[in-house]
Amino acid sequence: MKRIDALLSLETFHKVPDRSLSPIYSNFGLCFDAQTAGPELLLHYNRRTRTVFSPLFSFAAPCKANATFLSAAFADGSGTYELCYYDTDAFVLGAVNASPVRLFDSGACGMQQSWKAFSAGDMLLYQGYSKNGDDRDPDTYVPVLCGVRVTAGTLREDGGGAVILPDKNGRLYFAAAFAVLDISVQRVQKTLFAAPAHLDGAKSAMRRWAEDCAGGLRRMPADPGARRTFLTAVSGLLMNLTKAPGNLSRCVSAFPSRGGYPTHYLWDSAFQNLAYELMSEKIAADTLLQLAYSIRPDGKIPQFLCSTWTRPHYAQPALLGWAAERYVARVGEQKAGADFIRTMASVLAKNNMWWLTQRITEYGLICCPDGLETGQDDSPRFDNGPVLAVDMNSYLLEQMRATAYFCRLAGDGDGAADWENRADLFAARMVKYLYDEDRNLFFDADPATGVRATMVTLSSLIPLWAGVPLPEARIKAMIEDYLLNEKYFFGKVPFPCVAYCEPAYEPAQWWRGPTWMPVAWLMLETLEKHGYSAEREEAARRLYRIMLEDGVLHELFDSATGEGLGCDEQGWTAAIFIRLSQEDRAAVKSE
Repeated sequence: MKRIDALLSLETFHKVPDRSLSPIYSNFGLCFDAQTAGPELLLHYNRRTRTVFSPLFSFAAPCKANATFLSAAFADGSGTYELCYYDTDAFVLGAVNASPVRLFDSGACGMQQSWKAFSAGDMLLYQGYSKNGDDRDPDTYVPVLCGVRVTAGTLREDGGGAVILPDKNGRLYFAAAFAVLDISVQRVQKTLFAAPAHLDGAKSAMRRWAEDCAGGLRRMPADPGARRTFLTAVSGLLMNLTKAPGNLSRCVSAFPSRGGYPTHYLWDSAFQNLAYELMSEKIAADTLLQLAYSIRPDGKIPQFLCSTWTRPHYAQPALLGWAAERYVARVGEQKAGADFIRTMASVLAKNNMWWLTQRITEYGLICCPDGLETGQDDSPRFDNGPVLAVDMNSYLLEQMRATAYFCRLAGDGDGAADWENRADLFAARMVKYLYDEDRNLFFDADPATGVRATMVTLSSLIPLWAGVPLPEARIKAMIEDYLLNEKYFFGKVPFPCVAYCEPAYEPAQWWRGPTWMPVAWLMLETLEKHGYSAEREEAARRLYRIMLEDGVLHELFDSATGEGLGCDEQGWTAAIFIRLSQEDRAAVKSE
């Protein structure tokens, strides 16, 4: 498979936490630059990345490193060392003409305390505690276990760590394995004993994993630059997949960014699945079921999920229904399976009722207390306090209709009719309270007074995506006067979150003016839904070009210059680039 071959050979450097070497669903990643004394061992866990060893192991002399997406090679002038993962949180390193390699140096240990958990000839395990970096985490420390087994060379302890000496032929080969939270000496030992005897075995394991997770992709861009960005997008999404312990152990999780946001978000997962559902049906189902299984007895789905805690206070947009319905539409009812369909029908109905009881107002619409709940953290829409948010009510409207869809597939006709009726009434209320007939646009409203805001933001158009009941002529006028108007949203960098002409517009300030690809994608769907295919193609082409010129798929983009901002290899940006590359020929014509 040429796509997998190209992916495996993608040259990169794992020099920052966002791009650590952490394949095969790993929680632990390796970080290093082109010149290195040895790789840093990072733990991507519970919303924070922390250092476990820096470096994990070191060479006798600084090494020149060469890295691909899934492996790394080091050379110190005389010897060469090659590293490749073979399992979750486990890799092998082989060397010829090797010098001694030092590891588990106590001076390099980032854990609060550590001790030798097991030692026997060719195997050594260290256990310790890593301090959690988020004060919302209920546990101050998390247990970590690190192990090594040498099969070529000699392992020697020296009090402050260990040294691996090459054999008489200059060969050195060892396996390393790690565990967090759910730790077991016996299980880590089993992983070490299962290490392949040669690097080729590890490379084969890597290939199988890559094929399982990305084998559904059907094409690569023809242009070399676009191909590299495409492969960067795929590699980022694969590295963000994690088999995390604790609360997340039931499914594969998809982090937005393994370095910046190592946790499973609701909002992010809905958009990342734009790519995962093309890459692997199993992964796509897992990322949605992870959210479904997290639902509280009262129906709340947390804003994000960690191994031992969820974010308190806030939820996140009700987008699970949209993502789940899109998934079933793509793979088919039979492949999705009756269990998935029944689970979604039940979970969505329960989650809808949480919104309709925990966030409902006298207007029959939901109120949002803070921008954090919408995903638009510091939006000027919330500068004066809580609002009846047009976007959040739109997402809930869409989820009500998705609930009816799943009830119907599950054979619950009465449930489907009930949610269809609820959705129609809810949509009518949105028009009554949030629609300004004179300006022909939707606005947030003050929950205390019902007075509508006047600021034009991209959220003002999201009710059209959700299908509110307006005359077609009004819908077309709204799209043409605002969404496709370069004064408001359709400039060189289209779809800023705040209209270009608003006094509050700041093109590079988080949710106060930049372009964010998730809501930009919703605008592409809005244009397509209402018959603006040519305009949708032009918008997609511009967005694709911005991501292509950025190259590393940043979290957001300056809407005046197109400069990338925030984390790179961000999951939703990568997902939308892949989706356009795979399905939108018009968008990639500019390659």
